[in-house]
Amino acid sequence: MDKEIFIRYFRGSLSEAEEKALFAWLEENEANMQEFMQERKLWDMILLNTPESSAITATKTEEANTLAIQLRKKWIGGFSKIAAVFLLAISLGIWLTFKFSEQSQAWNTIEIPIGQRACIRLADGTKVWLNAKSRFSFPDKFKKGQREVKLDGEAVFDVVHNEKSNFIVKTKRFNVRVLGTKFNVYAYDNSSVFETDLVRGKVLIESLVSKQKPIELKPNQMAAYQDETGLFEIRTVDTRESLYWTEGVYSFNNQPLSSIIQRLERYYEVKITVKNPEILNDKFTGKFRYSDPIEVILEVVKKSKFFKFRKNGNEITIY
Repeated sequence: MDKEIFIRYFRGSLSEAEEKALFAWLEENEANMQEFMQERKLWDMILLNTPESSAITATKTEEANTLAIQLRKKWIGGFSKIAAVFLLAISLGIWLTFKFSEQSQAWNTIEIPIGQRACIRLADGTKVWLNAKSRFSFPDKFKKGQREVKLDGEAVFDVVHNEKSNFIVKTKRFNVRVLGTKFNVYAYDNSSVFETDLVRGKVLIESLVSKQKPIELKPNQMAAYQDETGLFEIRTVDTRESLYWTEGVYSFNNQPLSSIIQRLERYYEVKITVKNPEILNDKFTGKFRYSDPIEVILEVVKKSKFFKFRKNGNEITIY
């Protein structure tokens, strides 16, 4: 297999026909799968230092990758098949849980563990990347004129255009409505922050908790909502930053320490206590691999922010 096919697949730039051909080749024999896995490991060693530079840094990777191709599951009695045409699990030991409810539609739920990512393709061809600690629900097939999914977590959506059917991402406090576009949504139920970054197309953000008018985003814009203020901040961003996590990279671009800590607590399932709240507004820029222990990340951050930390089990104190 041409190595360029692997690279384009890791970048998410293969056509649907090329993806199907790749999956068929992988299923031919174990040697093909091993070749793919080796290339995946090499790809995972690449870490972009800055969005403006082509410089790269090679880092060690301790995790392998598993590929589940055309994962399908039938209901007893032959109700339906899972909506995903394929499921790509990145990082060793990913666990996927499917749950169903007796409704007019059969709903499937995927839960992504700490430090893992996954990508699925829905029944309409829409591709969804799911970040760690995310819970995503989707129907086995969409109703006519309506495409709805539910998200508790972070996900990138590459939505197939359909003028007759809006695509709606439902979260705890907001709905994101589109026709066809690519965007990132950060919307964990237990987070005080809601964010949407638009890569292309157009999205409308509709509030479920207030009567404020829907917010329309243009490409390369972010809408960030904070519970503390009850307001949205709209700003221009480099949307590549919001997509790095799909490649296994934590990217913090001039983000306050408070935001970084909140994400680290979720990604690593730890509790971080800061003794000096004044440093929470300090900002930091840097990139790290998913495989980096949290101690490594904090060691790098503290060199520029001048703090110390102590770790005891799942509790970390910054002082």
